[in-house]
Amino acid sequence: MDPKEQAEDFFSSYAPAYTESVSHRSGEDLQRLIVLLHPQGRGRLLDVATGPGHTAFAMAPYVEAVVGLDLTPAMAREFRRQAPSFPRSFFVIGDAEALPFRDGAFEWVTCRRAAHHFPNLPRALAEMARVLAPNGRLGLVDMIAPSDPAAARFLNELERIRDPSHMQALSREEWQARIKAAGLQVRALEVVEELLPWERWWAPVPSDGPAAARARAFAASGGPEAAEILIRRSDGWIIRKQRMILIASHALAHPS
Repeated sequence: MDPKEQAEDFFSSYAPAYTESVSHRSGEDLQRLIVLLHPQGRGRLLDVATGPGHTAFAMAPYVEAVVGLDLTPAMAREFRRQAPSFPRSFFVIGDAEALPFRDGAFEWVTCRRAAHHFPNLPRALAEMARVLAPNGRLGLVDMIAPSDPAAARFLNELERIRDPSHMQALSREEWQARIKAAGLQVRALEVVEELLPWERWWAPVPSDGPAAARARAFAASGGPEAAEILIRRSDGWIIRKQRMILIASHALAHPS
């Protein structure tokens, strides 16, 4: 199946669960993104791969208007169900790699917990840079992989078993290189860590399906490379999830 079709299929199946997810609605990474991006005043904000709109709605009180874009029609229903509480919020069905907006249309662009799904991340970053106003700011949040290649491969394979639409989690260093290649400059970068019990990490995927059995077998087979990802406790595994909050602007922009 095409990677974008896989993503649409996965998120269509679990759209209501993502709407209700406390972690997605109010995680520490979202709070740090608001602080570091510091959106305020007149201007528009685009939230790329918005899902049910948690990030867009969190930003809405600070800006003139927010636009949430997502590939999945099921997420449009979830977004629009919440939108009446945020009258200056709009949803567009669209592709992160071909944003349907003019150059420089947004003072702020955000993308949270989604970039690891993009088949062509350089293209998506180029599109975000294109629609970002000359002195605008881009705020990205995504899981990051360890710098050790073996540990990174282990993480990515484990994530792929859970969600076949997962493409690749990058290391902090790889992210910085991708930002530079997109003609942007990193203005701030933080990493937050969340320790997730296996069952909470696996949700909302059914825990009694074949993928769950494969994931447990793969986790059990892990060697030293798994130590940065998995913590074994008497009552089961803990997933060590690290998330990067990165703020960037056009390389020639005056930092604000």
